[in-house]
Amino acid sequence: MHYLALISVLITALGPLVKMVMKVLGIGLATYVGVNFVIDEARDYVMSQIGNTGIVIQAIMGLAQFDVAINIYFSAVITRLILSGMSATGKNGRYKFLNNAENF
Repeated sequence: MHYLALISVLITALGPLVKMVMKVLGIGLATYVGVNFVIDEARDYVMSQIGNTGIVIQAIMGLAQFDVAINIYFSAVITRLILSGMSATGKNGRYKFLNNAENF
């Protein structure tokens, strides 16, 4: 009968913990999918607008590697969102430059 009491205690203790972990994972997944969708749509829109320009302008942009610059820009936006999320949790001890994030 001691095993029944032990199992009851474990279920009582681990039940809320499992629920909390599943909720956090669900929120993280929804956030990741949402941000990924928005960034992909913005990148597709910019690339389609580039496709609407003239042939000569496209050639000049190709020589200037404008598509690489767009990818770098979107990567910087994603990095900034991630660092803002890290500072929102209050755990930005290692990231001293985030303390002045309001100046940007």
